[in-house]
Amino acid sequence: MKNIVFGILKFLLKPKKKNLPPPDNLIEFIGNNLKILIIRQHNQLGDMLLSNSLFRALKEKFPDCTVSLIASEENYQAVSSNKFIDNLLILEKKKFWNPIHLLKFFSNLKRKKFDIAIVPVTVSISFTSCLIARLSGAKFTIGPKSLDSVPYKYSFLFDYKIDVGGKSEIKKHISDKILDIVRPFGIETNDLSEHILIKDELKKFAKEFFNGVHKPKIGIHIGAGKIPNRWSVKNFAKVINYLSDNYNAFIYLTIGYWDESLLEEILPDLKKTPTILRNFPIPRLAAIIEFSDLFISNDTGIMHVAGATKTPLISLFGPTDPEIWAPIGENKFYIKKDDDINSIKVEDVINLINKILMKK
Repeated sequence: MKNIVFGILKFLLKPKKKNLPPPDNLIEFIGNNLKILIIRQHNQLGDMLLSNSLFRALKEKFPDCTVSLIASEENYQAVSSNKFIDNLLILEKKKFWNPIHLLKFFSNLKRKKFDIAIVPVTVSISFTSCLIARLSGAKFTIGPKSLDSVPYKYSFLFDYKIDVGGKSEIKKHISDKILDIVRPFGIETNDLSEHILIKDELKKFAKEFFNGVHKPKIGIHIGAGKIPNRWSVKNFAKVINYLSDNYNAFIYLTIGYWDESLLEEILPDLKKTPTILRNFPIPRLAAIIEFSDLFISNDTGIMHVAGATKTPLISLFGPTDPEIWAPIGENKFYIKKDDDINSIKVEDVINLINKILMKK
């Protein structure tokens, strides 16, 4: 039955044969004023922020191109103030498979007359994203032929099928790996850093937030969606108390929807109650972090928000490989001992804190 369904899909959705120019000649064939559609609606906040190298590479190669991005309600905030994105389209997944909504969605895409639709991949492939690219009406579609040497069954949806990653590239950083999808077309960048544009009104907001604070301003994120990525709140409490005792620091905690129980757990162990930032919009949170002296975080989405700022960052890693996932850039540090995040000692974090704050 599965083979029959697959055969029908292939028959209905496989692009018509056309004379495709070689990848390195495609852009010359189309022209420089490209209208580019990127579909990345299935990844989490951190994954989306790590996609910035792709957005940057396109704008560096084609300054006059228009980049439109399809994001989800869960991850769009990561790029809501990205200077490399011209148009942000939010996919409402609950409505997506409604026939009327589906028809309007694709009619709207086709009216935009995209030259290229790209489906970037890093750790998994979304069939929905691939389907959107195929039905977008774009002149040419680019997507994965394989991911990490595993062939993709629905690669027939694309005009240009690209091998992404491979066993020899297991240690490749995600922000570098995502460029594999466009490298055959001569699109590349040397800047793999994450990015959130902090507008003037947000800078004003952050300055007002810290108004009257004349001591080290330190943000801490104690949560993480994945439990193995959470450093013990007892350890965090010791670090916070150290910062209060030794630096008289102004400390704020960033708390998401799923972090309330951790907050309740840590507060009794703190000598001073920190400022609590609950469920702040990403652009506002980025502005506050930008005007801080240090940010400390578990390996989670907020870590990547801090990684997009100029502020020194200490990231704590457990089972995840920081060589693949840690934010890249100046003043971005990480600590990892082994797959148990609690093998990181309080002294390890304090020693790094002292080195960073003494420099400042």
